Amino acid sequence: MSVNRDNDRKYLRSIGGLCKIACLLCGFIGFLCIVCSTVRLSNFRGCFYLVVIVLGFVTTLTLLFCRYLRIGQSWNFNATLWSLGVHTALALSHFVASGLVLALDIGAYTAAAFFGLTIFSINALEAYSYYKRSRQRDVATQTV
Repeated sequence: MSVNRDNDRKYLRSIGGLCKIACLLCGFIGFLCIVCSTVRLSNFRGCFYLVVIVLGFVTTLTLLFCRYLRIGQSWNFNATLWSLGVHTALALSHFVASGLVLALDIGAYTAAAFFGLTIFSINALEAYSYYKRSRQRDVATQTV
């Protein structure tokens, strides 16, 4: 039996792929808003936001490439629960970082908070969909 090892191009056009691409774009724009603002980069709130955005960007890019290249499909672990944890952690960290920069009354920071909250909502919706999927799997495998 041979395995088809080509790329999953349909994933980039699916809801999950489009959500990850939107998160990447919003993260990049939020990063630019903080870097190009008039506030020094040594500001704690701006630095925390940048760290969260960069970690979220790398994590989302890794998830996108793993799914696009079909890496990890033959591994023996529950990918649904793992994705649920990753998206929940990303959503919470982006929410905290956006709340911190929103507290400052600076236009560039407010714009960055908007993009951070957009990433939060996308990741929260993805986490919810993975939660529903894990609950459906648990119900489907119950024995009476």
